[in-house]
Amino acid sequence: KMGKDKPLGGKAAAAKDAKDKAAVAAAKEKGVEMMEVRHILVEKHAKALEILEILNSGKMAFNEAAREHSIDKAGRSGLLGWKRRNELDQDFWAAALEIPEGKYSAEPVRTQYGYHIIKVEGRK
Repeated sequence: KMGKDKPLGGKAAAAKDAKDKAAVAAAKEKGVEMMEVRHILVEKHAKALEILEILNSGKMAFNEAAREHSIDKAGRSGLLGWKRRNELDQDFWAAALEIPEGKYSAEPVRTQYGYHIIKVEGRK
């Protein structure tokens, strides 16, 4: 499960998942020009999984985890800001398209730079 929301039971969870999926599909359909993204970048897959566990447990917020663990210190709290497709690694962009706004990737995303946990803040 993505995000640090408490799991919803049965129908509510299914409805929320469907809503997230519909939003992602709509965004892809109309062609996303820009996405506001944050990320946590690490060198090792195991480290990325460890951080995902911390995020999923709610022990640490995304921004805090980014400050503490990300090897990319350029963005404060992992913020990359609004980016166009050509400004991001293509694997990163493709993965970010699948993530509902306000959520982060359920799995680490591998690029030439290492392993990312990507959070999508917005699309336009």
